[in-house]
Amino acid sequence: MITAPPTLENQLQHERMARAQAALMSGDMQVMVLTDCTWMVASKSNHYIVSLDDDAWACTCPDFTGRCQHFGLRCKHIEAVRMVEIQKIAESGLGNQNMKTKFSTTHMEEHMNKAISKPDPPTSDPVIEQILWKLRQPLDMNRVKRRQAGGQGTVPYLEGYDVIEVANDLFTFRWSFDLVSEPHIMRWDKTVTFYDQRLKKKVPVLGEDGKVNTEVAGVAYITGRIIVELDGKTYSHADAGRCTFNGDTPEALDVAIAGAVTDCLKRCFRQLGEQFGNSLYDKEIARTAGLENGASNSHGSNGNGRSEKSSGQVATPVASVSQTEGLQYRDGITVDTTNAAELEAFNAFKSAHHEDFPASRETLRAWVASLNGKK
Repeated sequence: MITAPPTLENQLQHERMARAQAALMSGDMQVMVLTDCTWMVASKSNHYIVSLDDDAWACTCPDFTGRCQHFGLRCKHIEAVRMVEIQKIAESGLGNQNMKTKFSTTHMEEHMNKAISKPDPPTSDPVIEQILWKLRQPLDMNRVKRRQAGGQGTVPYLEGYDVIEVANDLFTFRWSFDLVSEPHIMRWDKTVTFYDQRLKKKVPVLGEDGKVNTEVAGVAYITGRIIVELDGKTYSHADAGRCTFNGDTPEALDVAIAGAVTDCLKRCFRQLGEQFGNSLYDKEIARTAGLENGASNSHGSNGNGRSEKSSGQVATPVASVSQTEGLQYRDGITVDTTNAAELEAFNAFKSAHHEDFPASRETLRAWVASLNGKK
C-alpha cells in the first residue's frame, strides 16, 4: 500500500469527511444497518456496502476500491457510517469507550460535536504549507474549457498544457509522469451517418450498391502514473486515459494515442483535488463550469452566449488562411483547401453541425447531395 504524505493524507481524508457530513445533513445519503459489522449506504442514484472486519474498513464504491484502499484512506460512505454510529452512541448515553474507539477518531468526534476543526499541524517546511494552501483553493473557472460530446451537449475540461503548468508551479518541477502500460487499441466498424435536414435526424449514408457505408472507429487506452515529491515523501497515483478515433490511418491512431496519454495525465493529477479539475466530475458543477467565460460550443450559441436564429439556410463562414491550414476529415484525410467548392462545403457542414467535422469526404458529398434534394 502506498502512503500519502501525512499533511496531504489529512487533507484528502478531511475532504471525504466533509462530503459525508454534508450528504447526511441534507438527507442525500442514508445509512442502514444490515448486521453488526455491515451497513448499506444509499444515495439517490447508488447504494454501496460498507463493512468492518476487526479494524479494517471496506466499501464497494469506486472511490474506495480504486483509490482509498491503496492509500490508507476512508471513503465518504465509510465516514458516513462512522458518523452515524458515533451519533447513536452519544445519544444512548452509554459512554462505552470500546465502542467509541471502534468507530471514532478525535477529529471525527470534533466534527460530530460541530466544533471548529483545527488545521493540520504545521510542517517544518513552509514551502509545503504553501503548496497545501494552494491545493485547497477553489478551481478558477476561467481555466475551464468546454468541448462537444457526442449526443451529450458539451462537457467541461482542463487543457493538458494548463495541468502541466499548474503542476510545475505548485511542485516546482518535483513531479514526474510515466507510462506503465503499452497502448491498448480497440477497433470496430461504425455506420457512417449524416444529418438529414428534412428528417431532422442522423441517417445512414448509402453506397452506390444501396448498402450502408461503414468506417473504422476505435478507442485507445493507456495507463500512466504520476509521482509527486512532497514533504520528503512521494505521492503516487495511477489511472487510465482514453481517446476515440475514426479512420484506419496511422495519423488517426497517432492522434488518438497522444490524446489518451494527455487524458491519463489529467486523470492522475485530478486525485490531488480542485486545482486539477476534480470538481468537474461532479455532475452539478459540470453543467455550468466554463460557460460563464464563453468557452461553450453548445447548440444554438454563437460562442458569445447569444442565441442565433436560423434563417433556414446554411451559413458559410469565410475562412482565413490560418483557419484553413491543416483541416482534416475525421478519417484523417486532409481537406483540399485549393478546391473552393470543397472548402465551402466543409465549412458549411461544420456550421450546420455545431463545429463537428465530416467523417469523410464521402460523408460531405452525401450531405451536400441531401441539401440539393438528390436521391
